[in-house]
Amino acid sequence: MNLRLMALNIREFCPFLSIPVIKQRINVRYKQIIGAEDWEFLRDSTTVKLIGVHTSTSSETVTVTEDSTAVLGVGTTFTTDCAAGDYFLVGTEDQPYVVSSVTDNLNLVLEQVYGGATTAGASFSYYRLIYSPTIANVGQITSIVYQGPLYEVSEGWINARGRTSTGSPSHYSVFSKTKGDGIVSFEIWPIPDADYVVTVFYRKYVVDLTTDTDEPVFRPELIEAGALWDCYRLSFATTQNPAFIGLARDAKMDYVGLLRDALIEDVHTSSVPTRVRDVSGDYMYDNNFLTKHDVGYL
Repeated sequence: MNLRLMALNIREFCPFLSIPVIKQRINVRYKQIIGAEDWEFLRDSTTVKLIGVHTSTSSETVTVTEDSTAVLGVGTTFTTDCAAGDYFLVGTEDQPYVVSSVTDNLNLVLEQVYGGATTAGASFSYYRLIYSPTIANVGQITSIVYQGPLYEVSEGWINARGRTSTGSPSHYSVFSKTKGDGIVSFEIWPIPDADYVVTVFYRKYVVDLTTDTDEPVFRPELIEAGALWDCYRLSFATTQNPAFIGLARDAKMDYVGLLRDALIEDVHTSSVPTRVRDVSGDYMYDNNFLTKHDVGYL
């Protein structure tokens, strides 16, 4: 059932409300339901490739000019593994510059002018710390895994670490817990010393119902019942007809029952057991210790 049909159904019971007002209440209730629970059906995962640090070889050098953003390479292949947002280091300097754009294999542009002395034939390195899943429906990153879960830390913690440290990914920081456009970026520490693939677990971003043909991501009767409850109360406020109070109570009961059914259905689709056994232990050793399926005493 799409937005138009839900609005028309509610309009039959609340003729004093306009279609735009009803659609607004449908969207408000839609967002409330989505945000009220950690729905299992909104969980998903994707993979992200981490790019290892590129350190110049003996045949690769760059020329940088004081107070200029241009970097000229010799024997370089910038378009292969360098991109806007990467960090660029010249020689043995410890202050990285952010790449603004890559023109071709031999030319790139920095976001800020180079602050050192003009140098030709300098060694260099560049690396990437900030990544975003290529899909555009990420509402919230819940965890990142490489061989095991990475530790989530604050951005301040990562920025306090040595930027030259390299290795396999062990920590991450999310720039934004939630993002309205469905794109969330995260930062990895330490600098990847090689290419790695991590699995990003996330909660899906759900867009509003805007056009008449838009359909909700779960059972429309639940949204319709919640919106009808709201619209009955609005109808009473508009008409002062006490009959709408009784109708609102009935609609609330319908909504609560449908919400309960939706929660039960969602739990049944989850990978978490609905029953926990006694493990006869004094301590819970890890997050998975008490959530084993159908085990006896350990």
